[in-house]
Amino acid sequence: MATETKVQELGGITDVHGAANSVEINNLARFAVEEQNKRENSVLEFVRVISAKQQVVAGVNYYITLEAKDGLIKNEYEAKVWVREWLNSKELLEFKPVNVSSTPIGGITDVTANSLEIDILARFAVDQHNKKENANLEFVGVIRAKQQVVEGFIYYITLEAKDGETKNVYETKVWVRSWLNSKEVLEFKPISINPLSVSV
Repeated sequence: MATETKVQELGGITDVHGAANSVEINNLARFAVEEQNKRENSVLEFVRVISAKQQVVAGVNYYITLEAKDGLIKNEYEAKVWVREWLNSKELLEFKPVNVSSTPIGGITDVTANSLEIDILARFAVDQHNKKENANLEFVGVIRAKQQVVEGFIYYITLEAKDGETKNVYETKVWVRSWLNSKEVLEFKPISINPLSVSV
């Protein structure tokens, strides 16, 4: 039996140095993502470890900040994994998205309008609007976009779409919760109606 040489006090939380390159921490992070996918029937894909802390308990609690992607959308999550090596046991205690930006909850900030993520959300909003209203709008392009930090993100997207040959500008509000594999259109409304139909 190896002698325990850790000097942390019981309950003390300390940084794990070199966590991003640690095989053990990366394995635990992958385990956390897999367990979360099983629990929530989600499809997160592990990307990388950002940082980790550990806490000495009956075993060790690891607090791992990791990056995972849901389709094309990357987010950061914090996983808490309890490891008891003498029982060959590891258990995911907690898995939650973290907001690592300086944006306070509720704050609305500008985001890059020409990003692939925003483009996908805008197209989704138009598709959902068409289904709900039995309309046939065709997505043209994103004009500008903002995001609001809530439980997940609310994106405020101003986009252009055309109905037949008539182009109009719309504003949509899309709520994204990647850890639930969920996106929902909360609002879709015209903000500028083109009074002239383009005749062919």
